[in-house]
Formats: sequence, structure tokens, C-alpha cells
Amino acid sequence: MGRWTTRFGLAVFVVLALGPIAWGVVTSLMPTKALTRSPPDLALSNLTLSNYVEVLTTRGNLVDALIDSAIVATLTASMSLALGSAAAYALARLRVPGANRILLAVLAIQMFPGIVIAIPLFLVYSQLRIVDTYPALAITYLSFTLPVVIWILKGFFEAIPPQLERAAAVDGASAFQTFRMVILPISLPALFAAGIFAFIEAWNEFFFAIILTRVQIKTVPMAIAEFSGQYQTLYGQMLAAAVLASIPVVVLAIVFRRFILQGFVEGAVKG
Repeated sequence: MGRWTTRFGLAVFVVLALGPIAWGVVTSLMPTKALTRSPPDLALSNLTLSNYVEVLTTRGNLVDALIDSAIVATLTASMSLALGSAAAYALARLRVPGANRILLAVLAIQMFPGIVIAIPLFLVYSQLRIVDTYPALAITYLSFTLPVVIWILKGFFEAIPPQLERAAAVDGASAFQTFRMVILPISLPALFAAGIFAFIEAWNEFFFAIILTRVQIKTVPMAIAEFSGQYQTLYGQMLAAAVLASIPVVVLAIVFRRFILQGFVEGAVKG
């Protein structure tokens, strides 16, 4: 009885999780006039690829937005891993004064609502003349991806047997050499998990993107939002754009799923 109850619960969870995704894919293949009817006309005869053709050709800014989002997300993930891995290793292994306070401060950063720092950030970036640039978005996204990366990697580093570091020290390796040549190679699952998390967070972010960019940079969430106008909302094209924007993230999750699961589980349990 317990086994069937578990299966039923999992089935309900799968339906709730995949239902909106399936609905989005189906409706992205329907013309707008079929979706705006009451009730929507979802007949198979209405299936069309016109929405995808429109967003990829007539509205070519989606392609540019995909490129911009890829650049910003990759830059954010790279900086998060470079800074987060070094900080996590220092907090996990080295004698850092006030390490616990530093960890609490890092975690407290995520408690600030974005609206509190958005305008000050815009003013600072305006003085630095980096508004509407890739570094502006990447540095901003770093503020909420870096804390999670540090916590994930810290738990993983603490679980590594200290004998490995002692052996490297005996061979004459410095702390940085030990970190680069011993710790990082055996921490690939955690690094993949943290990197994919940072990438997805930067890929999906909308609030700061709409404030800190103007013309030169336009991320995917901003491009999708433009399909909703004052007098008309192009539901079919909006959903087609959303499906296309989801493909890179889904592919990353599928390709690196083993590393992601292993990294998150080991980083959480061992920490």
C-alpha cells in the first residue's frame, strides 16, 4: 500500500511539474486567434510553426537576446566559480579569522530585496559608465549567485580527506598549488552543480536586466516580455520564444544531470 501511495504521489508531482511545460509547448504551436477564443480552439488542424518562424525571423531580436543571455550567464558562472571556489576552500580549510561571521554575512546578502539596491547600483554604474554592458549585469548577478556557490563548495571541500592535502604539502606544494592541482580536479561534480546553478540564475533573471540595460544589451526574459503590448499580447509568439529560451537550460540539465545531482547531494549532506 505504501509503495502504491508513493507512486501515486510521484505521478501527481510529475503531472503538476510537466503540465505547464506541455501546455506551453502545445500552445506555442497554435495561432494567436485560436488561443484568444473562449474557450481556446486547440484542434490539431490549427497546429503551425508560424510562431517559431516569426520570432526567429521577423522578430530577430530574440536571437540577439539568446546570444546576450549566453554571454552574461557564462560570464556570471565563470566568475562565481573562480571566486566562490577560492573563498569556499579558504573558509573550509584555512584558518580565516571570523570565518563563521563571514559565512553569515555572505548568506545575509541574499536577504536584501532587489529593489533596495537596484537604484543605487544604477547610479554607481552610471558614474562608472558601464550601464548597458555585459560586466554590469554579470557583476550584479554575482551578488546572488556567489553566496550559494560558496555554501555548496564549502560543504564539499570539508568532506575531502585532509590526508590528500598533507601529502601534497609533504611533496612541497603550496596551499594554492594544493587547491589547484589536488582539490579542484576531484571536485568536478560540485563545481558543475554550482556552475550550472549560477548559469541558470543569470539566464532567468529579469528585474535587474530591465533596470541596468537600455539598448545595447537585451536578455531573453526582456525579449519575451516585449511580446506583451498595450493593446495586444502575442501569446503564441511569446510561448514560442519561451520554449526556445528554455532549450539551452534543459540541454545543460540533461547533459550534466549526473554531475549536478552528485554535486548538490554531496555538497549538502557532507557539509
